[in-house]
Amino acid sequence: MSSRSKLLIETWIIASLLAFINAIVALTIHISTATAFDFFTAANFMIPEFGIILILGSCLMGRQPLDDEKRFDADGNPTRSWRYAILGKKMLLTSVFLLAFSGLFYFLGLAFPP
Repeated sequence: MSSRSKLLIETWIIASLLAFINAIVALTIHISTATAFDFFTAANFMIPEFGIILILGSCLMGRQPLDDEKRFDADGNPTRSWRYAILGKKMLLTSVFLLAFSGLFYFLGLAFPP
């Protein structure tokens, strides 16, 4: 498996888990308040998560060394700033997938009103 497809699958799994947790929390809220479940609640929970992950990912990507020789130390191991930049890239892709899931849940809310 190539590194690009591995990166996409990892970030998609993380975003899917976050969307699933948001749906469970929304379902729990609707069960405890005895209201009809709608997908809008889960979509609304994903908007702040998207923003927080996007900001954190972009801050970590800002630590990326621009020169290739500064990305690795003398032993060939990635430096701390390069590891943070890779983590930031994963967070940015996760936020994009989370935004897509938020849009999906919004359209599901339109399709299946309570």
